[in-house]
Amino acid sequence: MEDWQSRCLEVLMSVPGVRAEVSISMEPPQVPLRGAPAELPNVPMSGGRLSDYDLDFIICFLDADLPAQIIDRPRHGVWRYQFGDWVNYRGSPGFWEVYEHCEVTSAMLVRVHRDPDTVVVLRQGFLRTRQLSVRKNRQQMLERFTHWPAQECRAIAAGGAGRGRAPTVLQSIRRPRSPTLWQRALLAARIAARAAATGFRALFRHDQWNVGIVDRPIADFLTLTTTPEICWLPATRRSEMRADPFGIVFGGRPMIFCEHYNYGENLGYIVAFDAQRADDAIRVRIGPQMPVHLSYPFLFEAGGRLLCVPESSAAKEIALYESEEFPQRWRRIATLIEGRGFADATLFQYQGRWWLSASDVADKGANSELYLWFAPAPEGPWQAHTGNPVKIDVRSARPAGTPFVAGGVLYRPAQDCSSTYGARVTINRVLALTPDDFFEEVAATVDPDPEGRYPAGLHTLSTFGDKTLLDGKRTIFAAGEFLRTVRHFLG
Repeated sequence: MEDWQSRCLEVLMSVPGVRAEVSISMEPPQVPLRGAPAELPNVPMSGGRLSDYDLDFIICFLDADLPAQIIDRPRHGVWRYQFGDWVNYRGSPGFWEVYEHCEVTSAMLVRVHRDPDTVVVLRQGFLRTRQLSVRKNRQQMLERFTHWPAQECRAIAAGGAGRGRAPTVLQSIRRPRSPTLWQRALLAARIAARAAATGFRALFRHDQWNVGIVDRPIADFLTLTTTPEICWLPATRRSEMRADPFGIVFGGRPMIFCEHYNYGENLGYIVAFDAQRADDAIRVRIGPQMPVHLSYPFLFEAGGRLLCVPESSAAKEIALYESEEFPQRWRRIATLIEGRGFADATLFQYQGRWWLSASDVADKGANSELYLWFAPAPEGPWQAHTGNPVKIDVRSARPAGTPFVAGGVLYRPAQDCSSTYGARVTINRVLALTPDDFFEEVAATVDPDPEGRYPAGLHTLSTFGDKTLLDGKRTIFAAGEFLRTVRHFLG
């Protein structure tokens, strides 16, 4: 078995109440299956006595078509991974997405159907395509989804959490195919051109973010069909930028907090300023004693207190701070999560609980995996959602601002980083949120104004009274980032 398959079994067998009953193979295995009991009985796929075993499910690592007696035997069916765009491409998973320059590469855990061109989707995830390597693109699929069968078992044990929703049935339009020698040669040329373009952009084109104010409440973005009028704050120097804005009216003072980043120092910190006097920003004293990169200063009120959770993933923690001298000085009152770095921690109340959402700091950016925790109060104690990570989707997982309720429904802004970091904001409609269940769907998308001053990206949407704060991205040449990139390449 491959490493990812063994890892999948190991995670699966760690779930309480799950045990392996039998292995089914085309030929008897010569060595014990890693992750499974050593004395596991084996039956052949043809003519085996599966009727002797009362199976809940079979997990299948074979690509071959399965006989009906195996598909129909377990009460929850046969589960199998499908890597890559199964509907349109099929075959050589990870290759065609790179070849066609697709923004995302998908993976599914499916329930096998009698029709080999039809599957019932149990879990689905989307990662940003590794455009410079088919091997790395395939490898990320094999490594990021090994927990899915275990998640499915926990959901069944919890009473079939989320099973009230109609399952997604997909039909493929193509039979499996393998790339030709000509297509492989053409891909090599395409990758060389992309690598050159990526290197040029890293040296000469750099992201610069700025903060804008929209004179409309955040719920209006659910129905907007055109770009609203944005009042952009004065731009910073080319060597600096501001992003991740959050606003609060506290003690009669309307203030905006955001990340301030300096390319030369390669470090971000939190600043605060009056919305009418952005040039008079003050540096906020918040965060760990040892200076680390700070961003995303999520502000909220609870019990008459003004609280803030800045992103400090470099310190491998999520910490809660209370205003001591507004707006410049804050004191640490609790460590919510420690020992692991998470990005863009966001707190909100829903159905009698406090919830914490954040994105895992993974390889190539913290943009794909959504984690949840719940607690009776902001200080905790915080308990992990049983389905963590509850979502893997580079298009709509990473938090991107203030969750809000409209029409009695909870909505959650999230980043879409499928084409580039912070390309746009996706607003998700949360349909189920309990300690054992989570499900949401896309309700709206908010794109940057292609004709505006910051047309290259938008990745925060937050409430500011009856107004909304957002940020926008443009690409410029920044000498400090150019020098830092050169030093990195030389190193």
